[in-house]
Amino acid sequence: MRDIKFSAGIWYLGAVGDRFAKGGYRPDVPLAQRWRNAAAVDGIAGMEMHYPNEVNEDTIEEVRVLSRETGLQVKAVAPLLWTEPQWRYGALTNPDPALRKAAIDRAKKTLDIAEALQADLVIYWPAQDGYDYVFQADYRQRFELFVQAMRELLAYKPKQKQVLEYKAYEPRTHIFLGNMGTVLTVVNEIGAPNLGVNYDIGHGLMMREEMAECVALAMRYAKLWHTHFNDNWRQFDDDLIVGSVNFWETLEILFWLDELDYEGWIGLDLFPYREDPAAAMRESIANIRRMYELLEKVDRAEIRARWQDNDAIKISQLLRRMLS
Repeated sequence: MRDIKFSAGIWYLGAVGDRFAKGGYRPDVPLAQRWRNAAAVDGIAGMEMHYPNEVNEDTIEEVRVLSRETGLQVKAVAPLLWTEPQWRYGALTNPDPALRKAAIDRAKKTLDIAEALQADLVIYWPAQDGYDYVFQADYRQRFELFVQAMRELLAYKPKQKQVLEYKAYEPRTHIFLGNMGTVLTVVNEIGAPNLGVNYDIGHGLMMREEMAECVALAMRYAKLWHTHFNDNWRQFDDDLIVGSVNFWETLEILFWLDELDYEGWIGLDLFPYREDPAAAMRESIANIRRMYELLEKVDRAEIRARWQDNDAIKISQLLRRMLS
């Protein structure tokens, strides 16, 4: 069995609300219990957290103690820049200089926290940096502001790995970094050695991107540094159990992560509204491990041969053989 390191997002280990049941469908769970529940899941090796909601100046020592007690490292920290009204028209690209500076300052505090906890990554998801209507945004200005903000943050902690996570829509109808091509354009333009990509496969599915093609493109530039695994029905970011909907595409992305010698982790970015979070994590890990077992049933040279002859019939037979 492959030695895969999985990380979990602490945000879904408590009550998870939606717009109909804002308080969620189960009782909330304190920070310490969330850590311990994650540590009880076989395969989980690290946690991902947001600043300031889940880790901040007041909780950093508690997080250090929990990390030592459970053996789970802090894999990633992300600045929370999308839940407060002040950033409803953008955070790192807000046209208001004061609001943009406030967002950059929060990101810098996140970088300080990440450094103190020796976190591998800081993840930026520019959720509010977008628009909802035509003629609502100066696209030239907003992309320039984003690049400027990232240059400042990358220079602030040049030894800290920082990654961009893209998504096409939600909470805005359009988010500026909406697909792999756009995010790689920005990453390559900036050209910083500490800037890479976190690929969320659910966000790719929403754009009808082929997941394996996306990781191949990111790995072409050696910029795929982290992944978020989940699943959805391609219209919304459902964050379902991994492999529960798009089974074959998930199988293919696992193949390609091996093919491309990906050395990063698999982050489980789930949103189990009604399901027990630990159980959803166990199912996701079990599905991923089972997919790797299926891949071992066929000679990889045979898969590579199909890239040359494009024989769809033989591909279908090969996939069916995996299930036998």
